[in-house]
Amino acid sequence: MKYTPLDIQRREFEKAFRGVEESEVRTFLHEIAAEWEELLIENQKLKEEVLDLREHLRQYQEQDRIFRETLLQAQRTREDLLDGAAREKELILREARFKGEEMVREAQQQVVELEVQLRNLRMERTRFLREVEALMDRTRRHLQEEAPELYLAPAPTLNLEGLDLTSLDEPLSPPRRPPSA
Repeated sequence: MKYTPLDIQRREFEKAFRGVEESEVRTFLHEIAAEWEELLIENQKLKEEVLDLREHLRQYQEQDRIFRETLLQAQRTREDLLDGAAREKELILREARFKGEEMVREAQQQVVELEVQLRNLRMERTRFLREVEALMDRTRRHLQEEAPELYLAPAPTLNLEGLDLTSLDEPLSPPRRPPSA
């Protein structure tokens, strides 16, 4: 700025012939200096206000930048979480399938083992029944040899030709048991 209010007030003019009224010039210069000073003060206030507004704008822009970055980070985090959840879901499903297949294999193995056990038990049962039958045969032979009076041998096979077999349909009387000793 070229002139300050003080410069305006202290300004001296050369005296000229037929010049202007000096007191009017002085009064006018004081008024202009006062208005000029008000304008300078107002201008300074406006400059300070502009600086404050620029600082606020800078702060708001910084906050906006931070909010945008935060929003982008939140979106990335959300996407990462969704991706992680999808990967974890897929991993859980694979693990469940694997465990299910393993359980099926184990169940099939148990079925095979149970079938083997069942076959062994059937064979053992058959063997046991044969042994019991053999024991009964030995016991019967022993009884026939040792106590033939208590154990009657079966009658020899009869020739059934020409016989009346209608009497065979009638109930048989119960076999006679030896008296208990």
